[in-house]
Amino acid sequence: MKKILFVSLVAAAALNAEILVYGPGGPAPVLKELAKEFEAKNGEKVIINAGPTPKWIKQAKKDADIIYSGNTSMMDGFIKAMPKQIKIEDVQVLNARGSGMIVRANNPKKIKKFEDLLKDGVNVMVVDGAGQVGLYEDMALKTGKIENLEKLRKNIKVYAKNSKVAVDEWKNNKNIDVLIIWTHWIKAVGEKENRFIKADKNSIIYRAAEIVPTQKGLKNPKVAEFIQFTQSEEAQKVWEKEGWIAK
Repeated sequence: MKKILFVSLVAAAALNAEILVYGPGGPAPVLKELAKEFEAKNGEKVIINAGPTPKWIKQAKKDADIIYSGNTSMMDGFIKAMPKQIKIEDVQVLNARGSGMIVRANNPKKIKKFEDLLKDGVNVMVVDGAGQVGLYEDMALKTGKIENLEKLRKNIKVYAKNSKVAVDEWKNNKNIDVLIIWTHWIKAVGEKENRFIKADKNSIIYRAAEIVPTQKGLKNPKVAEFIQFTQSEEAQKVWEKEGWIAK
């Protein structure tokens, strides 16, 4: 009887343990705010571990309850890297965001649209890794004009390996005139010192974050509740506030 009681207490403790979530920096501000709201409503603590994949993936393989991504290709990579922990059939699509350009507040090159990035003398930075692999190419070739990519290539001065690196480079390298990136990163570089120019229909690209419970997480009902909460009507206000498109 005592043994059964002990096992029951251990099981109960496991269910009441903190929910451990891992993923990239892009969707992190939204998920961190939603984690706080979820804890306030349900008393369940959710810890968001965010950053470049090498920073957290080793630990995530041991204890993650949830993995989230910045886009589909990133999630596919996580599934390949963590085949024992996450399965493609458990993946759920979260919110999407559009691409555009960050420029300095004074915008010395008078950039107003994507085509302005193709002019001589414009120094461009792109993110060529993480959740933005191929983004600048997709934007340049959206209308099928190969010359757009040719001109853009000549103007790209920095290829950042992830968004965090791009943000740091943007703040330290004033020679860069424009950064191709997702809408919500304007908050990271500073909305007073910079401004975001949304790409128009001829160049804008959309990609969505995704979320998946691990095999460990599937055993905890609270994990499913949190994932459901990230897609709730209440959560949409947070997504939209942080620069994402509400569902």
